Parts: sequence; C-alpha cells; structure tokens
Amino acid sequence: MNLVQMALDDLSGAETFPLDALMILRRKWPDARGPLLEALQNFASGADRGPENAEKVFFGLHLMAEKREAEAWAPLLSVAMEGEVLYDMIGDAVWETLPAILLSLYPGDLEGLKKLIEAAKADEWGRVAALDCFSALAAHGEIPMDDARAFLASCFETLQPRENHPVWYGWQGCVALLGFAELEPLAARAFRQGLVDKNALAFEDFQAELRASRAAASLADAFEERGIRPIDDALDALAVFDVEDEAPIEPAENKFRNVGRNDPCPCGSGKKYKKCCLGKE
Repeated sequence: MNLVQMALDDLSGAETFPLDALMILRRKWPDARGPLLEALQNFASGADRGPENAEKVFFGLHLMAEKREAEAWAPLLSVAMEGEVLYDMIGDAVWETLPAILLSLYPGDLEGLKKLIEAAKADEWGRVAALDCFSALAAHGEIPMDDARAFLASCFETLQPRENHPVWYGWQGCVALLGFAELEPLAARAFRQGLVDKNALAFEDFQAELRASRAAASLADAFEERGIRPIDDALDALAVFDVEDEAPIEPAENKFRNVGRNDPCPCGSGKKYKKCCLGKE
C-alpha cells in the first residue's frame, strides 16, 4: 500500500485528528486529488454515502478548497440541494467552514450559487453559506454591486419559506455586510414579519452592522476581518474541529443540529450559541 492510500485510509479510520495524513495528502496532491474528488462524486451520486466516505469527503473538501479545485463545485452544490444530506456529509462544517469552501471552489457559476440560495428544499445552513459566499464575491468585485443589490431586493419577494428561517438571517446579513442602505426598509419588514428570529438578532443589530459596513474603508478588507474569505491553508481551516479531548472528527449526529450559530444557547446562559457551547458539545 502506498503512502497516499494509507493517508486516505487514515482520514476515515483514525481515532484522532489525522494531521499527518492531511500533511501527506497536501504534499502529494497530484496523487491525492483524484481519489478525494472521486469520494465526493460518489457521495453526490449516492454511490457511497457511508460514514467512512463522508469523513473522507469532509477532510477532502478542505484540501480541495485550499487547492482551488473547481471540479468539486458541482457535486458539492448537488448535495447541498438535497437538504440535510449535506450535514450527513460534512457535519458541523455546514456552518463553520462551508462559506469559505464555496468561496475557494467558486468557478464563476453565479446561476448555480443563486439556485442554492433560492432552493426552498436545500440545506438551510447551506443556503446561508451560499449567501455569505455571494456577499463576499460582491465585496471583492466579482459580482457588480448593482446586480447584487437587485438580486437581494428580488430575494425579499421570492425567498421561501415566508417564516422564521435561517435563510432570512443570511439574507439580512448579506444586505448589512454589503452596506445596502437602500434595502434597509425591506430588512425592517423582514424583522417585523418575524422572518428573522428577534431572540437571536435584533433589527438594531442589523442597523449597527449596516453602519459599520458603510463606514469601512474597504468592503473587501471588512470581509477579511470577519473571516469570510477563501481557504489558503486547509489545516488552519480545520483547526476549529481539532479540539483536544473530543471524540474523533466525523460528521456525526449532533443534538444541537437545529440550533443556529446566532440562536440563544440551549444551555440557558443567555449567550448566543456560537459564543457559548458551539464546539463544546
């Protein structure tokens, strides 16, 4: 068995964070690329959705993001469009690193990105990640600002469901981060109609974010500061999952699956989930 195959096996069989395996695969990327892309394609097609392949895809996607492997874009989007199957594949990366993965893999497929944002049956946090990706692309000039503003305005009329849902949290964040003051009245309506959970985020929070974005010298730099940027080092990106004394990394069942990052923490601390128990459970 060659070194690359041993490292690939370690991604789905190691009892601890597979740092050595990841370093080998990164170093021998020409040989590792094909098997990791195949693992993703097999999951997307339904040929192999077992837990071992899911773990391989989880780590592999971060490496493919570092290497800007645009061929991973289409199968990743197809899984996200299926709904919670995305969580089965990459676990908590859905809300931790998926925006960065999408940014890193983006091949210019704006229509595909919009379809994910608009798909009511897609994974809810996958849609939020797509909105984060969309806003970052606009901030960096890859989407004209007028086009971005028009799309977000149309989303207010078309996004489903018309009820409290994470996609509306993502939508208001996109409007605020891009500094679209013209869309503030629509955001106000979204909050009034209960589309955005007021217990997780107040309209005043939106307004503060909007003002900060409009005051920023560079939107691109502001996104960098907020951590919404492509993955340049997969190991750095994966560090959020490498928690000492925790169980092995795997896309496993999470009792907090339906708790959003900005929802009140279920432990009752009064803090937002991302500031409290996220990563500790």
